[in-house]
Amino acid sequence: MGAPVPFVWSGAQWTTPGGEWRDWPLVRRGMGEWLRGLADALDAGEENEKLRRELQGYLLDSRVAAHNATDPDDKRWHQDVADGLARDLEAIPAPVDVSPLVVRSLRDVASEIESASDARATQLLSLASQFDAFRAALNDPATWVKRLGAAPYSVHVRTSAVWEAFCAAEPVLSRSLGAVMGKRALFAAMDKRFGTRRKLSGYEGWRGVSLPEV
Repeated sequence: MGAPVPFVWSGAQWTTPGGEWRDWPLVRRGMGEWLRGLADALDAGEENEKLRRELQGYLLDSRVAAHNATDPDDKRWHQDVADGLARDLEAIPAPVDVSPLVVRSLRDVASEIESASDARATQLLSLASQFDAFRAALNDPATWVKRLGAAPYSVHVRTSAVWEAFCAAEPVLSRSLGAVMGKRALFAAMDKRFGTRRKLSGYEGWRGVSLPEV
């Protein structure tokens, strides 16, 4: 329903779905306009349903007329009309049962993103970045590993903590890879950046890794 999301969270900043950087004012305006467009599409549901009922009535009449017509040209004409109406019906978005309060809230958030202070707009978009629908898809866990910060050498993390942090940060990619393939790719990337994992205080892990807070 509506246009695709114009900007997604890359893990470091908002970019286009293709990964291109844009100025912050453009990001704010684009996301605000997208939310308002979504609200408009939801508002149009009642009108769409009215149009759907009208077209269904015309379609039934055309099919009856085509069935009853005795002249071949007349029958063909009614059938062509019926086929066109059927295509029009197919193109009407399916109705979505959404409370008017939700639509009103969407418009309120859109207005805040567009006109509130940078701090408030950043807060709203940071909340959105937690949802899979607003996150850029990663193709490789190594991309996530590259974003990890370095910590003092005395700091060490176990493999299970790294896997949990990765799953929390990139739930879509971790689910698509699965635990076996995901851990294999993730741990190989960790080995490449932080050195081969080793036994640390009775468990396997790496030194000098700063994981994001979950």
